[in-house]
Amino acid sequence: MLKLKMHKADNGDCVSIETQSEFVLIDGGTAQSFDSWKEQIFGHVSKIDSVIVTHIDNDHVNGVIKLLTHPDCPSVDRIYFNGAEQLFGPLSPDGGLDKRTEVKLQAISEESSEVGDKDLIGYSEGTSLSYVISDKGYPCNDVVGGQALYREKCAYIDVGSLKFNIVGPDLSALSELKKVWEEKLEERNIRPRIISKSYYDAFEQYISSVQELTSDNYQISSTEQRSIEALANAEFDDDGSPTNKSSFAFLVEFEEKKILYLGDTHAQVVMSWLDEQHLDSIKVDAVKIAHHGSQNNTSLDLLRRIECDKYLISTNGKSHGHPDLETLARIAIVNANTHAEIHLNYDLDTIPEWFTSDLNDNYPTINLLLNSCEVEL
Repeated sequence: MLKLKMHKADNGDCVSIETQSEFVLIDGGTAQSFDSWKEQIFGHVSKIDSVIVTHIDNDHVNGVIKLLTHPDCPSVDRIYFNGAEQLFGPLSPDGGLDKRTEVKLQAISEESSEVGDKDLIGYSEGTSLSYVISDKGYPCNDVVGGQALYREKCAYIDVGSLKFNIVGPDLSALSELKKVWEEKLEERNIRPRIISKSYYDAFEQYISSVQELTSDNYQISSTEQRSIEALANAEFDDDGSPTNKSSFAFLVEFEEKKILYLGDTHAQVVMSWLDEQHLDSIKVDAVKIAHHGSQNNTSLDLLRRIECDKYLISTNGKSHGHPDLETLARIAIVNANTHAEIHLNYDLDTIPEWFTSDLNDNYPTINLLLNSCEVEL
């Protein structure tokens, strides 16, 4: 038995992968969504073998913070996350704190949290995921000695009978993320002598608020194109977000089954991994589509290299217009001569009637399944 479930995580991701003997939780959605999915964990799961946090964005991290700080949280064996500690080092003793630096770091945290997840999870005290993991003593990235985890350094991680082949990030993506933060420190003339709790908080809050480096990212789905074919062939524009580029992506293997789990990663990251593996294409049983179905993360070129009949997208449709119609159209075009299911974990009202009519009339083998949260492979 291999079960993949997309929990109700608002505009974010919270996904569990379960076998008869393992339970893995990937991301935790927004802080607000925690109350929607926690009861599917509490009282039902006695142990979480691994919590995997794909990247630092609020719609993936904040629910995990609420989970790990909740008194009813099940035992957690280990965590995989590239946070402040993995990128910059462990917390230093409080004795070397520079109060002026601390004030500047706290200012960055407060400014950044204003554009992120609004639910209070402790920002007044400064609660980053890195601090929570450190404070509670969870093993994090122990497979690489607690350092940053990326594909050049570690090809795969095992969670019991599950194998997570690391598709992304690569080292260059993490280096880009660090550079964004270091430039912010330089801009504010901050030269911290030690790595403090405020440093962790400011880094993760600021980085999670950096949505893009290019102005044309997160375009709204085209209102001019009125056919699936036209949407599918619209020009592909790469995601410009450095946090998304740093996202974990995996090829998950269990017995004879395979899941391509793409987090929020970039299409080029996945294709470069396929090239490194000398794979022209890959056959999998399910694909967790990247970045909630954004048109900037799923290209026709990538989809043509994936053979699959189950595509999963997690979003409530209330952020950036996700899933973009272009992504749905690309999946339909690639599978026009075969059967395919597109699973969306909310009952969306953002998909126009003309699109579903075109899908039903011209792509009858493509099933668009709303409020479909779970597949068993």
